[in-house]
Amino acid sequence: MTRTACSAPLVLFIATQAAAQDTIVVTQWDQFAQSGITAAGPAMDELIATCKPSLNGTEVLRTIAPSIGIRDSYRLAVSAGKTPDLAYTWPAASVLSGYARVGALAPLDDYYAKYGWDQVNEFYKGRNSYEGKVYGLPMEQDLMGVYYNKALFAEKGLTVPTTYAEFQALVETLKADGIIPVAFGNRDRWPATNTFSLILGLTAGRALEEKVLFGDEPWTNPAFVQAAQTFQAWAEADYFPRGFNGVGYDEANALFLSGRAAMTITGTWVLQDMIRGAEFDLGVFMLPPIADGVAPGTMWGEGSQWQLSATATPEVRDAAAAYLNCLVSPESRQVWVQKGYTVPIGTTPEELAAWGADPVVQEFFTGGLATPDANFYDLHTTLPESMTQVLYPELQRLVGGEVTPEEFLQTMQTAWETAGANGERWIP
Repeated sequence: MTRTACSAPLVLFIATQAAAQDTIVVTQWDQFAQSGITAAGPAMDELIATCKPSLNGTEVLRTIAPSIGIRDSYRLAVSAGKTPDLAYTWPAASVLSGYARVGALAPLDDYYAKYGWDQVNEFYKGRNSYEGKVYGLPMEQDLMGVYYNKALFAEKGLTVPTTYAEFQALVETLKADGIIPVAFGNRDRWPATNTFSLILGLTAGRALEEKVLFGDEPWTNPAFVQAAQTFQAWAEADYFPRGFNGVGYDEANALFLSGRAAMTITGTWVLQDMIRGAEFDLGVFMLPPIADGVAPGTMWGEGSQWQLSATATPEVRDAAAAYLNCLVSPESRQVWVQKGYTVPIGTTPEELAAWGADPVVQEFFTGGLATPDANFYDLHTTLPESMTQVLYPELQRLVGGEVTPEEFLQTMQTAWETAGANGERWIP
């Protein structure tokens, strides 16, 4: 799940009490709070009770670390050799492979075979693998799209763009009317990574991305240059609010929800806040391809993944796996959708409709899941963390006009070569 950075302390919640010293206890860390962008707490609370029979007497000791706090806490736990038995944290791909590389995670291949977790397609399975073994069970589907104010569009006689030229014309019309086109804030630095990932996929396409990320194609190739030029051009042409590099992610969303911006480009992880916060008719569309010959698609990935500690006993691992099988069952997926505004991997648009999901949820996933073979990568969950720490500030400089697109990509290429020399790159 793509998240904003914070250092929230762990808050301990005991879901059940161990009745005796010989009771098996599964320690669980998750990010499901009662409010905010990880507000799937009501679903988690219900499913702990629902899935209790699958534990066969095992108890769950639960700890909540809202939002990205769990990522930071888990990293420290790995360093200290004190990981929980079961964790739901992000991101997969390069970060998860780093944990697997140092022996912190237990492989899940036997459990995949035992429980038939075939809702996890090869794309997601690859992002949760390292050296041929699977180390994570991804649950949420994350997609990027354009939230827009339907009421404002109707009032101004605007239509949803179906080509990039139409999107550009839409932005110019909004600007001429004194309306902020896109509510973008990059003080937290990761939002630019998501926006650039979307632009990159719609400029380069998935196949070329994979040649760079998993092959020998350089970052300085023409399609990547066009993506960097496009992002910088958006900033220079006032697609975003003034001073956007000093505006926080939540503040940008509030700008959109207040009606002062026509659109905001972000992901499904904030669906709950968008639906609850919008006092106007809310809609979603997929940004059209930017370069000629690139297929329609969007950035996608797993929100987070369940992972088991290598230090957990076999009995605890077996109990935790049985519990996970309950958490990702079709019946549980319905609870995640209805109580948590979370759409698990494998959920279809038809199921969303049958389960009475909010129309915006249905609209988002119907559009985003229509192009599975063309959907592409989120950079900051795919790149090594050492490179992400270069990407964040360099993107701020790019959209701030401090470096040229060519300089930005050369810096990324240098960092990429260093990561490769250090054995840090993730390959599915």
